[in-house]
Amino acid sequence: MDLFERQAQLHSLFQRSPVDAAYTQATSATRKFAGSFSDLDVALLLLDQVKTNEFFDYQVYFVSELSKTLETQGLDVVILNQASLLQRAQVIRSWSVLFQRDAKRRVQWETRAVMEYLEFQKYDDMQSKALAERTKSDRFAIDADYVKARLARLREYTQLLADLKPIDHTKFKSDPKLYGLAQWYLQQAVELLFGTGAYLVMALALPKPEAYHDILDAVAGRGLIERPLAYRLEHLANLRNLLAYDREQTDIDDVYQQIQTRLPDLRAFADQIDRFLGAGTDA
Repeated sequence: MDLFERQAQLHSLFQRSPVDAAYTQATSATRKFAGSFSDLDVALLLLDQVKTNEFFDYQVYFVSELSKTLETQGLDVVILNQASLLQRAQVIRSWSVLFQRDAKRRVQWETRAVMEYLEFQKYDDMQSKALAERTKSDRFAIDADYVKARLARLREYTQLLADLKPIDHTKFKSDPKLYGLAQWYLQQAVELLFGTGAYLVMALALPKPEAYHDILDAVAGRGLIERPLAYRLEHLANLRNLLAYDREQTDIDDVYQQIQTRLPDLRAFADQIDRFLGAGTDA
């Protein structure tokens, strides 16, 4: 089976399916010659229109269709939309592009995925430090002063955003200085939110997160914050990525809406973490 000979068939399959990009990897032990494999792994990036609850169905579908098209067994399909940051980075780094619906969009996705992975690596350092501290003490390695300082800054940026809240929507959208300032304040608040959550995850040896969405879920699972609050704040993970890497792509209406509705939740996060610290970190 020559992979290159099936290129047209693969492109046809991907074009009529909601696939934005496809990557492939073959085990070196089964490679016969350039472009010819008996065992393949394929990673698919699906279009944004595909819903989360449809990922598994598409995974099963593509395992079947690709196995028939490539006439091979043992094929594994990874859906990149739900893959971990590490999996995405590995695919981008060492796999070959098999199909792309739009080259610019693929490059933008790869850039964002790699940046997210590199930035998230810093939480490994937090975990190592926390583990080292726990070997010296029976108490959890939470620096309460450090956390409280971060919460104070979170409240500060939340208040700065509150000062922008009364501004009329039309005026807000028409003034780049206003919405640019709002984007900056919101990014700082969200960084403090997830950064504080990640620190607590590592210090308390909670399940290690693979993405920003997992941080608040882990913190809520330990009882540090209420789970409904975690659900409401998780939307900010997606907005945070745009503010950090593609600020010009952020929806100004969405930024304005977050200022109007999300500030009480940011304050509630700070208050609930404060209560946890006050109750004793070894509670």
